[in-house]
This record gives sequence, C-alpha cells and structure tokens, in this order.
Amino acid sequence: MPSRNQSGKPEHSFQNPNKKRKKSGKKYEKTMKWYKLILSKKEKQPESKWVVKTMQKCQERIKKYGITPAQLDAFMAK
Repeated sequence: MPSRNQSGKPEHSFQNPNKKRKKSGKKYEKTMKWYKLILSKKEKQPESKWVVKTMQKCQERIKKYGITPAQLDAFMAK
C-alpha cells in the first residue's frame, strides 16, 4: 500500500525512495575511452578543427579528474 504525504493523499505507487544508483561510477573509464577515440581520429584527419577543440576539452577533463599519464598508458595498452 502506498505511503501518505503531509496532505493525506497517497503518493504515486511508482516512486521507490529506497532505490539508489551510482551516478559517477564509470566517469574515469569513459574519459579514457574518449581520449583513445580522439587519438584514433587524429591519425585519420590530423588538422581538423573538431579534433583540436575536442582534444583540448578531453585534456581539461583528464586534468580535472586527476588521471595520470601512467593510468592513460595502462589503459591504452589494453
């Protein structure tokens, strides 16, 4: 049976306040995959504006998350 809120009306039966999820579980892995994707595109089209701008954004994100060059090298070796 659904619980009741302050006004006495039953809440929606679809809400489950006990269900939680990770919000940032794969953030670092996705950033490294993104870096690998940009490097592969850089080989195909080296002077593209998209590649230059996206590489800057990716490097800023890597710096923000504190991913070290050793971690990147280990990921690229996979």
